[in-house]
Amino acid sequence: MSTTYVIGHQGPDTDAIVSALAYARLKATDDDSVTAARAGELNPETEFVLEYWDVEAPQLLEDATDEQLILVDHNEHSQTVSGAREATITEIVDHHRLGDVTTSEPIFCRIEPVGSTATIIAELFDEREVALDSQTAGLLLSGLVSDTVILRSPTTTDRDRVVAERLADIAEVDIDAYGKELLAQKSKLGEKSPREMVLGDFKSFEFGNSAVGIGQIETVDPEPVLDQRAAIRAAMDGIVDERDYDLLVLLVTDLLEEASTAFVVGEASDRVGPALDVEIADGEAFLPGVMSRKKQVVPPLESAFR
Repeated sequence: MSTTYVIGHQGPDTDAIVSALAYARLKATDDDSVTAARAGELNPETEFVLEYWDVEAPQLLEDATDEQLILVDHNEHSQTVSGAREATITEIVDHHRLGDVTTSEPIFCRIEPVGSTATIIAELFDEREVALDSQTAGLLLSGLVSDTVILRSPTTTDRDRVVAERLADIAEVDIDAYGKELLAQKSKLGEKSPREMVLGDFKSFEFGNSAVGIGQIETVDPEPVLDQRAAIRAAMDGIVDERDYDLLVLLVTDLLEEASTAFVVGEASDRVGPALDVEIADGEAFLPGVMSRKKQVVPPLESAFR
């Protein structure tokens, strides 16, 4: 029997990894050929989560050509694992905008406007009457509080809050205390090289005929990152040339102040200011109140290009 891989997006964040792990566990109750995979290296926060809950990382899948895939936490080919266009996609579970992934046959597809894919998967356990053990609940809670910044992100819904409370009860952890431990791990991104920081939590988009990359660094201490702005911008220029992007934006998000600094490079940089209603000076802008790439940055940028 061929293996079906449950896999998140390239440059996986915590929600992508734990969603793959948890949904693979749910699917395995009916089909033992389903296993979790990942499309990139783990970030420090996700490493902390897996160590905390004593779970092995999903296997790295470098080429999905001719494989069977279940996509979680994404549904755009610009974000899929290499070879996904030549793979068979059998399911999608996501909380982002509807992308460009198509299939030759009808599939199970669940895309909902909640704060994390982990929220949806926790609800699927209930709907399919499969009990959540404390470890799986802990993993899903990690993805939920990470993506919603401990339920403070503008993407957070009442459903996320209800699910988070239930998962915390099962996992026997305090949401705020555990969430603060996760936020502390995010700051370790500043210890990486400028290129690693740019690509650590990174997504590619196709807005009309334009290729756009948007990265995000979430941290409780942005200064170590901002102090490297020259090196980071140089790394961004290199990525633009390498990947032929029309625009690359990097958000450095201060989780405590609930604001972001945006670095902007590329030939289409002049579209960012009007789209986000800010002034870009020397390729940089301060964005008060902006924390969510998905809700506060992607939609206005897409509108500006289309």
